[in-house]
Amino acid sequence: MARKPVKGAKVVTERPHSSISTLHKQWVKLEDEHHQLAIAIDEARTAGTDTDLAPMRQRQTELLLEITSIVAEIRDAPATTTEDFIALLDVALEHELDLACDIAHYGPSDYPMIARLLRALAGNVPGFEFNSLRRWLSLPGQFEQLMGAATPTTVQDATGSIEQIGFGER
Repeated sequence: MARKPVKGAKVVTERPHSSISTLHKQWVKLEDEHHQLAIAIDEARTAGTDTDLAPMRQRQTELLLEITSIVAEIRDAPATTTEDFIALLDVALEHELDLACDIAHYGPSDYPMIARLLRALAGNVPGFEFNSLRRWLSLPGQFEQLMGAATPTTVQDATGSIEQIGFGER
């Protein structure tokens, strides 16, 4: 006899093994939604409005569970491409290190070697953006300074050219 699903119950299914870069795209969407929701909750609480925060907090809890699940999948997924390794680094920056927070606090100019490394890695995958850094480096121009969109003399003088790293060269 087949059981009927309980109303409101969620069915958990296993996803087929996805690449880290594919999982990273899902992680970015969830982290961005969580970040925006945290801002909205904070603004509503600060404004003292009569907004019922319970549904927002419930969604925040659901997002954290989804994020935790995807991070576990990313941790165990095989990395085979450059994009996989860069995506893995982005997730590690957010979930295993305080580097993004430190860069935001002290400023990108205090991390010239990391800046060079991150720019070189991101440059190997067109359109890739370190989501963890973008969220933390929220002051105007901070993310651009770290990733090299600042004026060439400022970035070049402080961190050197990306070509000097020489990834893939022998």
